[in-house]
Amino acid sequence: MKNLKMKTSRLLLRPLSLEEMERILYGSQEFLELSVLTPVITDAVAHKIKQMRLTPVEAHPWLNYWLMKEKTSGRGIGLIGSKFLPDSSGYVELGYAVAEEYRNRGYMTEALNGFLDWLYQFPFCYGAKLSISEKNIASVKAAEHCGFCYQSAQNGFDIYRYQFLRNPVNSC
Repeated sequence: MKNLKMKTSRLLLRPLSLEEMERILYGSQEFLELSVLTPVITDAVAHKIKQMRLTPVEAHPWLNYWLMKEKTSGRGIGLIGSKFLPDSSGYVELGYAVAEEYRNRGYMTEALNGFLDWLYQFPFCYGAKLSISEKNIASVKAAEHCGFCYQSAQNGFDIYRYQFLRNPVNSC
């Protein structure tokens, strides 16, 4: 298995276990700021748990959330992760959230860059995609700071794509 812990200048990133994901879902976790747990994130956690139960443990880092832990405080300030393995074109869809009290400090950009570094270790992964609500300007800024390019709009979401240089298809 490829490296399952990452360090950035201010963050530690590591995949959550199935047990930790269940603790988030059932409200018994103590490692993550509560403002991260919006209804959308809680629904995503429930979906990821179902996927993890049906999938070999070796694939779990592609299915679960990774904890974004601030180095100085040791507090879990957000989540980032892929929604599944890369699709037939080699792209993986990502999702993320950061606690309200830690927004607008560059943490999501830092975590997203770190997660892209992890994805790059896998030669079958050519890049990543994001579906961002048209109203989420902060998320768009984080994506653009990391090199994601706008692709299209679908059902109230802007679709962004990041391409690794090894991809044989032209960049954005």
